[in-house]
Amino acid sequence: MKKTLFIVITLTALACNGQTAKSHAVAKSSGSTTHSNVSVSVSDSNEVYSYSAIFDKPKSKAAINEIEKAFGKPMTKGKNYVWREGESLEIKAREGKISIEFEKGSTKLYDKVKELGESISAVVGEK
Repeated sequence: MKKTLFIVITLTALACNGQTAKSHAVAKSSGSTTHSNVSVSVSDSNEVYSYSAIFDKPKSKAAINEIEKAFGKPMTKGKNYVWREGESLEIKAREGKISIEFEKGSTKLYDKVKELGESISAVVGEK
């Protein structure tokens, strides 16, 4: 229910903003005994790329390793890991959750951030 509400709010906010945007949201649940849950939301407008993933905590280390491969070691703030690239990019990670906010400017950095989102999704089981 919370995931659905989050997706609806995100899509409504984008629609009200009046921007051209592509949005993609996926939620998966497994009926097996592992009780795997994955929720990924991607918004890609003319000005901002944002990515959010909620997933099983045991997959956190692999997901954080993907970020470290692309952006190096993080700063830490309590239980959160944070990566920043100037004023345009912020990546936050903690057990079971990752968010990326990127204000577009550099095409090269945009491609790197978008590829990172795709690789995180693959690691946490969205694809």
